[in-house]
Amino acid sequence: MIWRHGHPFHRGMVLVIVLWIITLLAVMAGSFAYSMRVETRLASSAVDRAQARALIEAGVAYALAWQMDAQAQQQWPANGDLHEWTFGGGRMRIRVEDAAGRISLNNADPRLLRQTLLGIGMAEADVDHAVAAIEDWRDLDDQTRPSGAESAEYSALGRPGPRNAPFDSVDELQQVLGFNREIAQRLAEVATVETRISGVNPALASFAVLRVVTGLDESVIADYINARAQAARDGLPPPAPPSSENPTFFSGGQSGIYHIVIAAEAGTGTMVSAEVVVSSRNAPQGQAARWLSWRFGP
Repeated sequence: MIWRHGHPFHRGMVLVIVLWIITLLAVMAGSFAYSMRVETRLASSAVDRAQARALIEAGVAYALAWQMDAQAQQQWPANGDLHEWTFGGGRMRIRVEDAAGRISLNNADPRLLRQTLLGIGMAEADVDHAVAAIEDWRDLDDQTRPSGAESAEYSALGRPGPRNAPFDSVDELQQVLGFNREIAQRLAEVATVETRISGVNPALASFAVLRVVTGLDESVIADYINARAQAARDGLPPPAPPSSENPTFFSGGQSGIYHIVIAAEAGTGTMVSAEVVVSSRNAPQGQAARWLSWRFGP
């Protein structure tokens, strides 16, 4: 009877097909809704990061404007002190450092490099090799220093190098034999490739630079920085640098090249950081400064 008339069977098949279609449509709708949520979230994140990066550009222009004015520079010296600024619904933490207050990768002598590497936490057993590797990287010849590394040592490890020329960027440190990523990044935070000054100007050095160069107790360095800031507020010359075992590491002068380090937080809470290097010398016509490099953080 079922096969002859077929109605119950047909009705059952139609019901199964309808249920399958409804299930399929539900799955497709769910997938579409999930995809839209993901795309909306990604788009919102991209917008938030774009806003934070726009804040960084505004912060660079703001910091640079202070450095281009001699009187304003007395109130905000390029010595790495922290300044906070609110703009466009976001907040920024800004540090400006004259390159003369950093360790020059291209001109610092081996003793200063050694002290700096010890100061950033490199194991003492590795320091001499690392110093020699830096010198072999930046010199013009292919003659290996004791404990150093020239083309033969790099080739043996299947790695390119050395440059046999001055460093173009602090990022090159990660290519130098003897440097892992962490140590290279620590050194990059206190180093520069933008000056030919062999020493460090203590009046323009940040807390981090003074700590690694002098090896003094942090409280001593903090006292010096507080005295330096007070002198700037009073319009007085900076005080004498804290005494250390290596006063020859200190030098004077300014470079007119600025490392501007900014952490920006947009109104939505998105954080972006960057280090921008600009030069007030030989700026293109109609511009206040010449842009040398951008390094974005997370």
